[in-house]
Amino acid sequence: MNLPQARIKGPLRWWGRLRFMYGHAAFYVGAVQLALVAAMAYNTTVQPWMSQYLGWSITFWQYCLVLIVILVVGMVIDFMFGVPARIAVANEQQYKHESPIKTDLTIVKQKQADLERKLDKVIKHMGIEETTEETEE
Repeated sequence: MNLPQARIKGPLRWWGRLRFMYGHAAFYVGAVQLALVAAMAYNTTVQPWMSQYLGWSITFWQYCLVLIVILVVGMVIDFMFGVPARIAVANEQQYKHESPIKTDLTIVKQKQADLERKLDKVIKHMGIEETTEETEE
């Protein structure tokens, strides 16, 4: 079933394009931003603090390795708990707000019910008794 698409023109369409493209570019922007902030934090805060108060220091690459481990652990936790939660919420929102998939599914269910009624009529007309076949093992 083809549903009509929204006909948005002018500035709103450009705003939508900008938001769409930024959403895809945000990953790269965030990675560069994280690298720059990590370098700045190491030079201005972490290294001086560790040297002064703990009496030991780590190299910049050791610091980067610790950050990477923290990021990977965070990504695993997000994958295990955050992604399923976001998918559940997205499914709920799509179902509540009349998504095209819900509309198509309603039509398919209606057609299936119609076919089942017709099949019942054919079965009654032919005098066939319904039996369930069990698979032999």
